[in-house]
Amino acid sequence: MNFPLEKFNPFEIGLRPIDKKDWLSLNNSDSIYIQNKHRLIQENIQEVYFVSEDFKQDIFDLAQLLQGDLIEQESGLQERLHLSLQETGIKSINHDNALLVLSLLVEDDLVILRSEEDSFKMIAGAVFSPSGWDLKSKQFLDINDIHSPVPHYDSLLAKRLNKILTKLPICIPFERHNWSIYGSEDLFQPPEIKQAKGIDILSKEDIESINIRIERQTLYKPENSNLILFSIRVRNYPINEITENKSLGQNFYLALEGLSEEMIEYKGLTSSIGIFKAYLKSFL
Repeated sequence: MNFPLEKFNPFEIGLRPIDKKDWLSLNNSDSIYIQNKHRLIQENIQEVYFVSEDFKQDIFDLAQLLQGDLIEQESGLQERLHLSLQETGIKSINHDNALLVLSLLVEDDLVILRSEEDSFKMIAGAVFSPSGWDLKSKQFLDINDIHSPVPHYDSLLAKRLNKILTKLPICIPFERHNWSIYGSEDLFQPPEIKQAKGIDILSKEDIESINIRIERQTLYKPENSNLILFSIRVRNYPINEITENKSLGQNFYLALEGLSEEMIEYKGLTSSIGIFKAYLKSFL
């Protein structure tokens, strides 16, 4: 499995255009992502899904358009969707669940933003692999308020991100990656679970059991629409993916060296940053 990042600058947006066929990862019924979605929909759908009452028609139209495009890409996808609908008890597609059904066609999580003058608000989401945040607390927020917990966001990222969203080209997916460090491979990591299974690095053995959690994020603006589809797909990588590659290890070490105190706390590394850096340095 190729590691998707070369550099680890937390303030690098790093968007790049990708081919549409490489955009979303299609449903594989046996994948951990689809099984995770099935479980969470059955257990507590309010934790992982919402849709704005005011924009249901727009969301439905977009979801149906993309559903048709995806099903055309691969034979058998319609049947796998049917199995997912049976598994989750969804009997028909309607304005309330169209985005949820679309999310069952892919392994990615899906969020819809709506452009409103100079802001972009979250109006719908199907999020099953949050990295330390919960969907309920972000519903209907502007993109800047969504990112308010991120240290230095206002001064280093807000203006650039809003410019990117405003000028996003039509019908071309763009991707970026970000990283975090987790003590558990669980996909579903809202704040309470992240804290309960947090990073407690006390020894070399502790470090060797942690994961680098990479989010592949994409942005897509459909034609003739003021909506933007934001997708998230999480992959966990063992730490040796970095330590066995000297260039990656050095870049990761330098990124940790450059983190501010606020960013160290945000990433949950306050008690472990020293021993973690010493461990990485031993491979350089």
